[in-house]
Amino acid sequence: MHFKAVAVDDDKNALSLSLSELNNNSAVSEAVGFSSSKEALNYIKKHYIPVVLLDIRMPEMDGITLAEKILSINPKTNIIFVTTYSHYLPQAFSIHASGYIMKPLNKDKLSNEIANLRFPLEDKKMGFYASTFGSFSLSYDGENINFDDEKDRELMAYLLNRNGIATSKEKISDDLGYAMEEVDASLDHLFSLFSKLAEDGVLFKTRKGYFLDTSMVPSDVSEALDGVMEAKYLFAGEYLTPYEWAQERRKELISLL
Repeated sequence: MHFKAVAVDDDKNALSLSLSELNNNSAVSEAVGFSSSKEALNYIKKHYIPVVLLDIRMPEMDGITLAEKILSINPKTNIIFVTTYSHYLPQAFSIHASGYIMKPLNKDKLSNEIANLRFPLEDKKMGFYASTFGSFSLSYDGENINFDDEKDRELMAYLLNRNGIATSKEKISDDLGYAMEEVDASLDHLFSLFSKLAEDGVLFKTRKGYFLDTSMVPSDVSEALDGVMEAKYLFAGEYLTPYEWAQERRKELISLL
């Protein structure tokens, strides 16, 4: 697993130590520090932060109050208190904090808390997973799938966007601007791809046309619409760029997310 973390402490030396230990931990991709509780909260409102280290006694806003505000934004945030005081432990447990470290923080204490997070972080997506926020990509068991033909990639993105609606070859040809033989070739390539990687069916042909079983291909957009905070934070107004046929859906997502 690799994740971004935030540390908040009004003591500059303690904050520097927290950032140093976070940056030296192999699971942490980036660590951001704040001496101001309010600045930290504003940052967390705009970014997906699964792990937050908090001092408790701070002048602007105490760590317990800050933790409650953070959890109201994302209830699955792993809050780890780093403090000199043990008597706040009952309050920490009452808000279901992930951990409680007595200062001074060190490598072993931090590593133990990260190894035992209340809300563990997945290292990679298993099975099929589609990324649609921005340009389109498809992975299987965490490994990116390379499409030999860009038309195959676009058709896969198009069928995913259709969200399980059976679509005729004629409509595919009209919407994507493919010749019928190009539609046939790309469909053949996708059927071949799925038959090699998946035991269960993913792409189907019916009398009404072709459709993708989207339950077999979870995506960032499906997760965001289901309320997954990490996926919602990833959406920055871009969806299946640069495909023109996806622009109507992009506008819908902007209003929904």
